[in-house]
Amino acid sequence: MTIVPLAAGEFNRPYVGETEKLLIDIMSRANTIPYLICAMTIDEIDGLVPKRDNNVQQPKVEGISVLLSHIEGVKNIPSLIVFGATNQRNMMGDAFLRHLTEERLDFLVKITTNFSGSAMSALKSSILIFLGDNPQSLSDYTLLSLADNTAREFSCWFGSETLPEICRKYPNILDSGQKDLQLQKFSLVQPEMSPSGRILIDLQEKTCFIELSNGPTQKKTLEDGETSLMTLLARLIHGCFSRNIDTIQIIDTNFLTKNNAFNDDQIFELLTTTFLECNEYNRSMIIFDIDSLIMLNLSDSNMSQSLSISNIRLYQFIREKCKQYVVEKKSNGSDLFAPKEKWIVMIVKHPLLRSRIVEDTDFKKSAQQLQQEEEHKEKQRDDETEKTCPKCHQNYISSKTNYGNCRYHDGYVYSLELKKCISNDEAQAILQKTKLLQSSSPDDKQPKLLWACCLGIYGSDPPCRVGICGLPQELQTVQSQTADPTKAVEEHFMKNPKAEAKMTAFIKAYAEQIKLSDTTTTAASSTTTNTSDKRFATKSQRKH
Repeated sequence: MTIVPLAAGEFNRPYVGETEKLLIDIMSRANTIPYLICAMTIDEIDGLVPKRDNNVQQPKVEGISVLLSHIEGVKNIPSLIVFGATNQRNMMGDAFLRHLTEERLDFLVKITTNFSGSAMSALKSSILIFLGDNPQSLSDYTLLSLADNTAREFSCWFGSETLPEICRKYPNILDSGQKDLQLQKFSLVQPEMSPSGRILIDLQEKTCFIELSNGPTQKKTLEDGETSLMTLLARLIHGCFSRNIDTIQIIDTNFLTKNNAFNDDQIFELLTTTFLECNEYNRSMIIFDIDSLIMLNLSDSNMSQSLSISNIRLYQFIREKCKQYVVEKKSNGSDLFAPKEKWIVMIVKHPLLRSRIVEDTDFKKSAQQLQQEEEHKEKQRDDETEKTCPKCHQNYISSKTNYGNCRYHDGYVYSLELKKCISNDEAQAILQKTKLLQSSSPDDKQPKLLWACCLGIYGSDPPCRVGICGLPQELQTVQSQTADPTKAVEEHFMKNPKAEAKMTAFIKAYAEQIKLSDTTTTAASSTTTNTSDKRFATKSQRKH
C-alpha cells in the first residue's frame, strides 16, 4: 500500500490545486520502490472521477486529468495499481474506466455479483497478496480461483455452488469475445421502456417475458442452448451487469440442500433470512426455479387425471415474494438519491405452474398475448351472432350449428339456353320470371338451368353436399376475409375443377344429342313429304 485506504471525499481540498498536488504526491511514492507492486485504494471513487459533463466542477476535471496521466498515461507508473470501490459504476467517467482495463474490471464485477462488502474486502486482500508474489501472472483462471475461495469462506452461495466456480465450469457465460453482443441481447436497460422488476422465463415456450410498468410486457425469444437454469446464467448475469445489481441469489432445491433446509420450518427460516439479506442491498435480484421448488401431485381416477400442487404452503410463500418487486426511477434533482431495484425472476417449465404463477401474481401480458385475447373475444362474439350461411343461404349461429345443418351445392349454375354459367342471383331471377309468366301463360317452357356439381335441375333437385354452415375449409385459412362471404364462396365454387369437368362432358353430350335429334326430325319430315306427294299423284290418276 502507498497509503491507508481513503474515501474520495478525503481528497477534496479548499484551495485550488491542492487536490491535484495530493494525488501526485501519493502516486509518486510508488516510484521510490519500483521493484514492488504498490496499490492505492479509494472508496466511493465515483465521487473523485465523475462523468465529464456540464454539471462537473472544474477541480473535479483537473483531478481526473491527473489520475489519467499517471495510469497508463504520459506519466504512467508501471508498479502502481489503483483499487476503486463504488456502488454507482455508471456515474464514473468513461475515460477513467477505459484506463482501468475495462474487460478485466467487467469480468471481476460479474463474478462477484453476489459478494458482500466483507467478501469484497477479503478478495481484494487475496489479490494483493497474490500480486506481491506473482506480479505478472494474474490470469482469469487464477482470479476465479481466488474469488471462489473467498465466496466459500464468506458463504456467498449461488444455488449449491459459488458464482466464480460456475463461471469456471461454464466459461461461455463470460465469453469476452461475445461481450458486446451479449450485453445488447441480454441488457435490461431499454430506451423509453420502464421495467417493473419482474421477469418470467418460460422454458417450455423458450420465451423470456420482461414486465414493463409503462406498457405491455416485452417478449424475447431464448437462445437455442438456453434450456435450463445453468444455461440461463449468461443472460441473468449480463442483465444484472446492465442494471448495476449489487447481489444476485438463486433459490432452488440445490440451495435448500446446501443449507440443510429439509422440512418446512427450516425452508421458511432460510428463505426469510435470505430475503432479508437481499433487502439490505439497494439493488438485488432473486431467481426462483419454480419447477424444482414446487412439487406436483398426479391424481389418477377411473374417469380422469388431475394435477395439483402438493407443497402448497411453500408455493404460497414464494407467490407472495414474487409480488414484492420494485424499480425506482432516479430523481433528476439529486445525485445523492440511490434508487432501489428489487428484481424477481421466475423460471418455469410446466404449463400448470406457469399458468398458476402468472394468474396468482397478476403478471402483465405481452402485446401478442393481449392481441390473442382480443381475437379470442372477437371470435366468441362472432360465434354468438346470427349470420347467413354463404353456402346454403340459411340463417345460423356458429356456436349452435352442427354437421348436417348445411345442405348445399359446391358448383355453379349453368344455363343451357344462354350457354354460359350464371350466378345464383341470376338463376333465381330467371326462375322467378318464368313462374310469373306461367301464371298467365301455362304453355311457357321451364328454363334449362343445371347445377354443374351434380347435374341436378336448379330449383327442383335436392342439394348434393352436406356439412356445417359457414365458409368452406379452403377459405377459412384466408387472413383477409372479404366483405361479402356469399360472393367469395360463389367465386370459389365457380373454380371447382370436378364440377367444371362434369359440366364440360355434359355439354358435349347434350350438344351431340341435340344434333342427333335435329337430324332425326329432318329425316322424318322429308319422309312424310314424299309419302304425301305419292298419295296425291295416285288420286289424280284415278280421276283421269
